[in-house]
Amino acid sequence: MEENNQRPKKKRVTRRQLRRRRIGGLIVLLLIIFLLSKGCASCISCTCNLGEDDTDEKSTTTTVSTTDITTAPPIPESTLPKEQLVEVLPESHKIEVPVIYQEPELPTGSAATSLTMLLNYLGFNIDKVTIANDYMPRAKRGEATFSQAFIGDPTTNDGLGCFAPVIVETAQKYLRSQSSSRIVKTLNADSFDDVLLRVASDYPVLVWINSNLDLRQEEYCFTLYGPGGVQTTTQPPVTSVVVLGTTAAETVQSDIETTTTTITTSEQKQDVYWISNATCVLLTGYDKINNTITVIDPMQGEMIYDMGMFKTSYNALYKQAVIIY
Repeated sequence: MEENNQRPKKKRVTRRQLRRRRIGGLIVLLLIIFLLSKGCASCISCTCNLGEDDTDEKSTTTTVSTTDITTAPPIPESTLPKEQLVEVLPESHKIEVPVIYQEPELPTGSAATSLTMLLNYLGFNIDKVTIANDYMPRAKRGEATFSQAFIGDPTTNDGLGCFAPVIVETAQKYLRSQSSSRIVKTLNADSFDDVLLRVASDYPVLVWINSNLDLRQEEYCFTLYGPGGVQTTTQPPVTSVVVLGTTAAETVQSDIETTTTTITTSEQKQDVYWISNATCVLLTGYDKINNTITVIDPMQGEMIYDMGMFKTSYNALYKQAVIIY
């Protein structure tokens, strides 16, 4: 009777098993809380069976990774520097810039020296010779225009010079080598007040003028031809139209007669001129009350000119102006 009345014994759970169950449940609970904090409520069902089946670990990991990618904030775009210009042009303004002289190292390197002064003012540690030798494009006579390269060698007295596009390229090359995000810009301003506005906003301006504001002394240098052309030193007509030191490219038809036949060739021709008294200076100040302009001439140092005469010379050099901001 005693044996028949005995109830079947329940399977005993050891303390170790109970501890494992509690730990497993706690782990699952913590994972659920973590996923909820990440906004991954859809992943809960995948993690509930984590303690029962090892294959769920792979599924859960994949889901979390996908969620992290889709909810990650977009990478903000890098913002380029912007000109910070004053709203109203004041009557006068002056920027203090240390003077660097082009001689003796660069007797014909006014542009490279003026650019070096500007870069030093902006905080870059660079010297004029390095700018001229390592960053400035150069070419021999007959190989390029003054808007494409410095013609000649600025370390010699026989060097000629260059115009604004060459200095822009030179500055951009140097700034890239320094991983700088600064912008090099040509103003091409019809109004001279646009140039003064940059000075008033503490942006020194590279400008091209005639040395001492003398009359422009322009002379023919060489002619560029397209493929198959031959360089000539023949003086072209004085009436040629000049744009930044060159005539517009034109097609030339020439007949070459021989004893047996006549050969006709077609080629592109560009007459290149240079202004022998052109120089590049750094415009650092102005005074509308006294009608004066202050520049740093790399040959003569700080100079003060009559504003009207300066504007005339600036216009004669094709209104070339370059800033860096």
